[in-house]
Amino acid sequence: MYVVDWLHKQALHRPDQTALVDLASGREWTYRQFNERASRVADYLLTRAGLQPGARVAVLAQNSSDYLELLYGCAKAGMVMVCLNWRLAPAELLPILQDAEPALLVYGQPFGATAEALRAQLPGLRARQAVVIGATGGAEQAGARGYEDCLAGACGDAIEMQPRGMDEVWHLLYTSGTTGTPKGVMQTYGMVYFNAVNCMLATGLSRHDVLLNVLPFFHTGGLNLYTNPVLHAGGTVHIMQQFDAGAALELLDSTVTLFLGVPAVYLMLSQHPAFGAARFRAMRHWSAGGSPMAHSLLELYQAKGVTICFGFGMTETGPTVFICDEATARRKTGTIGRPVGSMRTRVVLADGSDAGPGQRGELYIQGPGVTPGYWKLPQASAEAFVDGWLRSGDIAYFDDEGDHYIVDRAKDMYISGAENVYPAEVENVLFQMPQIADAAVIGVADAKWGDVGAAIVVLKAGQPLAPAELQAFCRARLSGYKVPKHVVVLDALPRTPSGKLEKHKLRSQFADLGTQEGTAP
Repeated sequence: MYVVDWLHKQALHRPDQTALVDLASGREWTYRQFNERASRVADYLLTRAGLQPGARVAVLAQNSSDYLELLYGCAKAGMVMVCLNWRLAPAELLPILQDAEPALLVYGQPFGATAEALRAQLPGLRARQAVVIGATGGAEQAGARGYEDCLAGACGDAIEMQPRGMDEVWHLLYTSGTTGTPKGVMQTYGMVYFNAVNCMLATGLSRHDVLLNVLPFFHTGGLNLYTNPVLHAGGTVHIMQQFDAGAALELLDSTVTLFLGVPAVYLMLSQHPAFGAARFRAMRHWSAGGSPMAHSLLELYQAKGVTICFGFGMTETGPTVFICDEATARRKTGTIGRPVGSMRTRVVLADGSDAGPGQRGELYIQGPGVTPGYWKLPQASAEAFVDGWLRSGDIAYFDDEGDHYIVDRAKDMYISGAENVYPAEVENVLFQMPQIADAAVIGVADAKWGDVGAAIVVLKAGQPLAPAELQAFCRARLSGYKVPKHVVVLDALPRTPSGKLEKHKLRSQFADLGTQEGTAP
């Protein structure tokens, strides 16, 4: 089985349909223009840059239409794009580039200093001229060519990608590194294809859809929920360079029909002054993923007639495994529903047996959307699977109707007085407090109870909150062993660019809380 060039096909079938709207630059490209520019990228890589098929092309840039031209240009040229997290420091990016061994670096103009620092340490990149996006002059003197100059000098003939095998690697997405050194997840053509099909089946997306993308393209949510599926279907993608709640609300209240956000994005939208007046005229499907969402936030949107269909996925799964249907999402707050399309799951108990309804265990995943493994890490790839099933590291359960719920990350659970505590459950209670804007719960060591909870919270402006008040609120709604023993107030919680909470940073920062004297709540 193989994958064909769906961008080329869309350019043939609906050449004048708007494909991309770059909100930062104001540029709009039809499918004909998008296909032509991606073809120029491919021609430049093959003939001007002198790269061979299979070479890696690293991209360090913010969201733009250029980014997607590079992605599809790499596909047409048979090369592997390495999507770099532009928020990382050079010291964090260096091991990623050493692992991927790219032959070319393409970077956005704001990251010139980072790019030069990296090239100075990587002979393979120094040997070839870099490409800079958004250069306004002087790029040649800085050892880089301007992106538009590269396209202008390339052949303007449309290039159709040769059919690719399902297991051929299209791009590398590096994990966030929240559990250690980032690993390059191999994203194959088959993964991207089946993810698009699964999204179409779950949401009914079509060429009539208009997506607002606010997640970074170096993240699987940015590329594949739902940018690539919408382009596969022939719809339109509005590209936001960086998330802006006010600008997003304006678009969501006009022509946009499809949206996915992480809980942090939905929280910021709900806290914007324009949220109350928004009517979301054209919106037909809302979805969320990345981490559990507080029930109180889901209910806030439901009060406006907005049903957020929560889903679940991983970089390693393409990402779509679950997207709840709207009727079930309305009926069961917080469920992710059932596996979509071609994806299969199991909930596995500690002894390796399958769980029954209501039993909590680790979620295992199988299907054509699952990665074959990690770049150049055969041992880590093998360890990620058990008998052909990918271990998610997430604790889940399903009800009598087969609808699933994510409880928490297995590594986030802590044991207090021999009882399992899942922080997401406590966080849901904290978000019910009117004073709290953001919250996280971690386990810290305790001499008496083994582990106890620490609530790390961000307060709304002008809303003071005493620790005892927070603990009393929790005690009225939770078992005593689940009530946080420690309360810390911060200005902001550490999050990845995709909005995922970086709890490992909080555990490191507040490890000493457990040495303080006190009794369990």
